[in-house]
Amino acid sequence: MFQMPTTARAAVLEEYGQPLRLRDIAVPEVRAGEMLVQVSLAGICGTDVHQSHGSLTIKPPLPNLQGHETIARIVALGEGRTQDVGGETLRVGDRIMWAHADCGQCWWCQVARTPVLCASRQGYGFAHPRQLRGGFAEYEHLSALTQVVRVPDEITDEEAVGVGCAFRTVVAGYERLGGVGFQDDVVVLGAGPVGLYSALLAADTGARQVIVVGAPAARLDLARRWGASHVIDITEVPDPRARLARILELTGGRGPQVVVECSGVPVAFNEGLEMIQKGGRFLVLGQTSAATLPVAPGLITGKGLTVIGSVSAAIPHFYKALQFVKTRRHRYPLGALVSRRYALEQVNDALADMAAGREIKPVIDNRLRPGLVLPPRDAGVAAASASIASKGNTP
Repeated sequence: MFQMPTTARAAVLEEYGQPLRLRDIAVPEVRAGEMLVQVSLAGICGTDVHQSHGSLTIKPPLPNLQGHETIARIVALGEGRTQDVGGETLRVGDRIMWAHADCGQCWWCQVARTPVLCASRQGYGFAHPRQLRGGFAEYEHLSALTQVVRVPDEITDEEAVGVGCAFRTVVAGYERLGGVGFQDDVVVLGAGPVGLYSALLAADTGARQVIVVGAPAARLDLARRWGASHVIDITEVPDPRARLARILELTGGRGPQVVVECSGVPVAFNEGLEMIQKGGRFLVLGQTSAATLPVAPGLITGKGLTVIGSVSAAIPHFYKALQFVKTRRHRYPLGALVSRRYALEQVNDALADMAAGREIKPVIDNRLRPGLVLPPRDAGVAAASASIASKGNTP
């Protein structure tokens, strides 16, 4: 029998550079429009590693609850919360994903129509633990402003979890890029999840060839399985000049029309500027570090380059990414992105393994916790939980 929780076990970042600590967090009330969800999988990405080390460009105040790429099941629906962004009915037990909550009122939301730059964004994975807005926990609380999308029944948690960060970021970035031209040569710098999804989209949408530069071997093997034509292992070709020579050889001496920077390593930006052909487009997705380095801006003007920065994504990109997974899941082994599962108590091991490059996509898997009972998928329970929430009672 499922019982509404009053507390949630969570791994909290209390001090930068130190291990996360397990804490019991009070579950907030579920008011009108809000939701309580039970975390199934919480992916760990490079941003989580930088966040835990305190090396992000913007440091979230401490303490904070990490985990911004999550797939979860609905536990309680607040009054008025009945549909996802695609108009599908929501019920207790449904699997959902969600975007950071945009205010919908500021200049960036209303005039610029760029909600990822919202002046009052409510982020998930960066907030104070008492708000319970992070995936490194048993449960999460979603605000009334948070837009959600139901995960199609056809796809597995493992196929979907990458949408929570890397894939939606790539979908948003390619939208700003204007897509990949038919028969363009594309170089992807970095073979982490963002790089892998970048290679996947480029290959699937008509690139002539896709060249992935990165490491380790396991990630490059998956890049090939996801459509990469060539891979360059930086452990085998450590000299950037040798990598440039190889790329020029593959692209007729002109360089690629498109370079996508996904590594997050600052020097990769310069490497991309060197290799891209005249008139090319350079999409920068991976740079989140506060580190600086010398750059020759004359390369941008001299080559007539278009340099595009893209950050995060909005709910339409989640929706589009999930639809891609639904229609392409039999063409590509999308679930192979998840390389290892960890219990919540092993979160520090997961972060360390991601930082060391031992994993492609480690996930915190709450299904490994035998005492955590999943909510039933039942419309009657949904109505009951909404009634409870509308009265302002703590679930």
